[in-house]
Amino acid sequence: MANLSITRRCERDCAFCFAAEERRREPLDMSAETFERAMDLLERSGIPDARLLGGEPTLHPDFASLSDRALERGFALTVMTGGLVPDDVLAYLASLPTDHMTVFLNAATPGVDGDSLVGAQEHVCKTLGECVELGVTIVSADTDQSFLLEIIERHGLRRSVRIGVAHPIVGGANASVPTRDLRGVGVSIEAFVTQAEAHGVSVGFDCGITPCMFSEEFAAAHPDVIESVGTRCGPIVDVLPEGDAIACYALASLVRLPLDGYATRRELIATFTEALGDGPPWIFEECAECTHRAAGRCTGGCRARRMNGGA
Repeated sequence: MANLSITRRCERDCAFCFAAEERRREPLDMSAETFERAMDLLERSGIPDARLLGGEPTLHPDFASLSDRALERGFALTVMTGGLVPDDVLAYLASLPTDHMTVFLNAATPGVDGDSLVGAQEHVCKTLGECVELGVTIVSADTDQSFLLEIIERHGLRRSVRIGVAHPIVGGANASVPTRDLRGVGVSIEAFVTQAEAHGVSVGFDCGITPCMFSEEFAAAHPDVIESVGTRCGPIVDVLPEGDAIACYALASLVRLPLDGYATRRELIATFTEALGDGPPWIFEECAECTHRAAGRCTGGCRARRMNGGA
């Protein structure tokens, strides 16, 4: 996959935001020309979907026309939103064929986030229904994710949830889960996965989650999770509004590559991998003797976290 960050505009101010440093840069919006070049890269790379994010992608002044162009070129549309979607854009999204569009909503937490944000997200879920897939960014070890299941049932959303963890930005100052609390996060994830399974809801994971965050009992019952989570820390490729590409937002301060001159995502990844090097090998001291690492099931956790000294 690759992400097209079409705008730096955002009305949320999340303390954990991975794009906090990038949002201070110009230009704010991706031009139609740069968007076409980015889609050319997707096409040459054999990537079937245009994943639009920001900032808040629905705040791009030409969001509908960019989305139409992606659909015209045969891409499926994935919109990564924080939920503050303008009414006209929400109506536009509701008019699209449901089999070619997914709205990935980073859910607000009731009782933690403001009522206005929670209400706006409820409106998005009610309007778009089965097109919406929920995700959540865990910001502390006691984050309870069970509210996601209630929202899915209430609005008939897709029966899948994506779990991410707030990781640090290299050179930035966003809020992140302290490394010492990661195993506690694993405990909360295990509890949620058990609940989700009882509701027939599948759970997927973003990068930076390691096998050692989970208990031996959970690992034995969920070998697919253990086999997949620990090796996901690598260049994703995010294309920024000006046409530069970064490996991921957490590493944006380290390497930026111009979109022109790279035929495919594979070429960009190869250059990022060489430029970034191996970096610190792991987060925890115990990683040196870890059976997951020895078996190739883990590369040591979030690279940004490792480069920040495991903070």
